[in-house]
Amino acid sequence: MTHPYAASAEEHQELEWLGGGVMRVLLDGERTGGRLAMFRSQAPAGAASPAHVHSREDEIFVLLRGSAVFWIGARRFEAGEGSVAFLPRGVPHAYRITEDADLFAVSTPAGLENFFRGAGRDLRTPRPAAFEITPATMAAAAAANGQTVLGPPLPLDGVLPRTGSDATGVPYVARAEAHETLEWIGGGLLRILLTAEHTGGQLAMFRSSAPAGAASPVYAHAHEHEIILMLSGSGVYWVGEHRHELRPGGLVLVPPGVPMAHRITEDAETLALTTPGGLEAFFRTVGRDVRAPRPHGWEIDRALLGRAAGATGQTVLGPPPDVDDLIALP
Repeated sequence: MTHPYAASAEEHQELEWLGGGVMRVLLDGERTGGRLAMFRSQAPAGAASPAHVHSREDEIFVLLRGSAVFWIGARRFEAGEGSVAFLPRGVPHAYRITEDADLFAVSTPAGLENFFRGAGRDLRTPRPAAFEITPATMAAAAAANGQTVLGPPLPLDGVLPRTGSDATGVPYVARAEAHETLEWIGGGLLRILLTAEHTGGQLAMFRSSAPAGAASPVYAHAHEHEIILMLSGSGVYWVGEHRHELRPGGLVLVPPGVPMAHRITEDAETLALTTPGGLEAFFRTVGRDVRAPRPHGWEIDRALLGRAAGATGQTVLGPPPDVDDLIALP
C-alpha cells in the first residue's frame, strides 16, 4: 500500500449476495498491494454461508448492526451489534444472520474479493433471468480461490462438520461490552476491537465516536498504514496535499510517512484499521480507560500527544487544521 487512496460510498463495487443482500468491495488487493481487502455487506435475516474453510486468508468480521450466529471450529458464538471475530486461515467456520445485519469484513492477505466477484453479480450489470447463488456456484468460486466448502448452511442448532484443522493462529471473538474503551479527543470514545496480540501482529482495529469539532493534529505514522471508514456523520480528512470530505461509506487509505489529519464536522462514528498492529499502544498512552476514575484536570493536550507519538513511532507535525485549510507538507 504505497499510494494514498480515497473513495466515497458511491464508488464502491456492489455485488448481489447471499439471501438477496448486497456485498460492497471497499478495498481490493489492487489498492493495497495485496496486503488486505475490505468488504461491507447488508444481509437480511436468514442469509447464511455454507460451512467452509480458507487456505490463504485470515478473515475478520465486525457486526455493525443486527445479530448473527457464527460457528468457529467447535465453538458457536451468538454475535450482536459491535461483536468482532478474528478467524485464522485453516479454521472451519460459517454464519447465519438472525436479524437484518450490516457486516464489515477484512481478509488478509487480499484475494477474497475474487471469490465474492466469482459467486456474486455486479449490480451495475443486467440481471440474467436464471441468475442464482447456489451451492454449486459457491463451491466453484471457492475452489478457484483457495477455499473449501465443507457443507451446506447450518440450522441454528447445527454443528460444523468435523475436519482436520490446519489453523495457523488462534481464533478470537468478543462482544461489544468486552472491548477496551478509552476517552479520546474532543470527549469522544475509542474502542479497541482488535490488537496485534489478537492478529499475530498483522493489524489492529478501532471504532470511534467523536462529536462535531473534534480534530487531530497533523501527524504521520512511521510504520503503519491506516484505513478509516466513515460509518455515520461527516468529517474532513487531510491526506498529504489532498483534502477529502467524508460522509457515511467513504474511506481513506494513508501509507506510512504521509502527513494526515482530520476534523469532524458532524457527530461521527468511524472504523479504523492499522497494519501492522501496534498502534493500540499509542491510544492507550494518550486515552483514558473509562473503567478508571477520571483524574481531576485530566485532558488530552498536544504535549501528551507528542510524548506518546515519539514513544510509539508517530510524529506530530502541527496543530489541527481549520476545516478549509490545506496542510503544509514537510
